[in-house]
Amino acid sequence: MKPYRVPQLARKYVEYDMIQQHTEMPAFPDSRTRLMFVFLNRNAQELHASEDELYALVTSLVQMGLDTHDMIDTLSGIRSPEEMRSRQLKVLAGDYFSSRFYQLLALAGRITAISKLSDAVCEVNAGKMNLYWGMKQFRLDATQYLTQMVRFKKELFLSFTSLVAEQDQEIWKQLLNKFALCDTLVEEWGKRAEPDKSRFGYMFWHIYGNGDRNEQALLSGSGTDTEAWRKLVLKYKAEDAILDKLCTAVTHIRHILSDDQNTGIEEFERMLEPFQKLLNSPHPVVREG
Repeated sequence: MKPYRVPQLARKYVEYDMIQQHTEMPAFPDSRTRLMFVFLNRNAQELHASEDELYALVTSLVQMGLDTHDMIDTLSGIRSPEEMRSRQLKVLAGDYFSSRFYQLLALAGRITAISKLSDAVCEVNAGKMNLYWGMKQFRLDATQYLTQMVRFKKELFLSFTSLVAEQDQEIWKQLLNKFALCDTLVEEWGKRAEPDKSRFGYMFWHIYGNGDRNEQALLSGSGTDTEAWRKLVLKYKAEDAILDKLCTAVTHIRHILSDDQNTGIEEFERMLEPFQKLLNSPHPVVREG
């Protein structure tokens, strides 16, 4: 298989000093992008030269655009000049990342691929609107939240399933679902300690679903202070819930791979390294005080 270079190719589009200095950016969707590249490369004889690389690159850029827009805060109130600059850069950066896929595919004459990704973006945005409505109405549980977030992380990549070899399509979809779940859980883990970032996230719905009426009222208010949030995280073992699900997902991936004789285990072990590293590392859990 030819070398995987997509993150290096993406750098020229996503690494800008002004953006990196003044605002936080989402992680590059490496596991899903690498997975897509592997399966397209296995069907390379049916694709034109370097299409596997091109499709993996543009899909990662669109995903970065969507993820960047998701990081834009929707809280009311007065913001500092630094916060306003950060918010504006997220809007512009997300639009920029998304627009590059049109240019790259148009220059390559891959108009059908533009349509595939555009349709997938519409599906994701419509799904997010429905999810946000459910959040605002507090008609959601942790499982529903996680299912929808995983869907949003795999939808763009699924749009290229027809280009995966027919005999690989089932395992491709299974692995994509599990890697999208792992990416989602790592993202949720990263915002676990801060009430503002965790609000309406997986741990929020985990606690809300297990909490009593007073705790639900506290969570559904305008905001939860850090100390109260820490106590709820500890009480309902919300961090353990994330790690347990991540461990199960990694185990499922290895089971899927062990059943497929045509899959190179070494390549997928590299994809699993960040998740295994998190599971193996000591975890300073959220503490009271």
